Amino acid sequence: MLQKVLFIKLLLVHYATQTPSEITAACDEDVQLKCSSLESGRTDFLSVTWYKLDPSKRGIIRRGKNDEALQSYNFTRPARFGEKYSLLLPRVTPEDSGTYECSINANVGRQNQYDKVILIVNVCASQADLTTVTNVLNTTHHVSLCHNEAEDLPVMWSITGYVAVGLAKILLSLISILVIRAFRIRSSRQRQRCNTSKLFPLVYSAHNTPSRLQVRPLACEVSSNANLPL
Repeated sequence: MLQKVLFIKLLLVHYATQTPSEITAACDEDVQLKCSSLESGRTDFLSVTWYKLDPSKRGIIRRGKNDEALQSYNFTRPARFGEKYSLLLPRVTPEDSGTYECSINANVGRQNQYDKVILIVNVCASQADLTTVTNVLNTTHHVSLCHNEAEDLPVMWSITGYVAVGLAKILLSLISILVIRAFRIRSSRQRQRCNTSKLFPLVYSAHNTPSRLQVRPLACEVSSNANLPL
């Protein structure tokens, strides 16, 4: 029987001294510290009290199980109860860092529970630090834009050069086509004139006596001679 009692006491001590949980928060952030023993829905208690243990134990707030009203202690900052008797600390600062304790006052014949939570709040950035960071980010962004623009210039020059060469080739092709077409039209007109001269071979003399002469226009002779082999 004595062994059973000792075993039960060891279990109660084990559950009453659980390892503290740890929470890290940013400056000006709203923090919720949970009472882990009540997260499972435990109902066999009379009241819940939150304490801060650093540098000495100080009461924050207390509320009974069936009480809507809460009891506030002379704590240095605002605090209130949240869901399942959690502790809500709005806009925390590094001064709020420390160990907090959720003290559960159990019913008669039950073991009281003490859950500890370690809160770590990061250092707040000052306005000067924010201005410096902003300036550094703006400078880095500006340098990056200049670097990107410098890299884009050779690419733009290459594209412009390719487009200019392409347009020049197209223009030369159009000029060549127009010259060849004009030459063909001129040659066709010369051939038409030569054919017309063949239809009227008779030439009249001063006495109106017709005589047959082989007269060809100069352009026809030039055209014919141009086709002779050298």
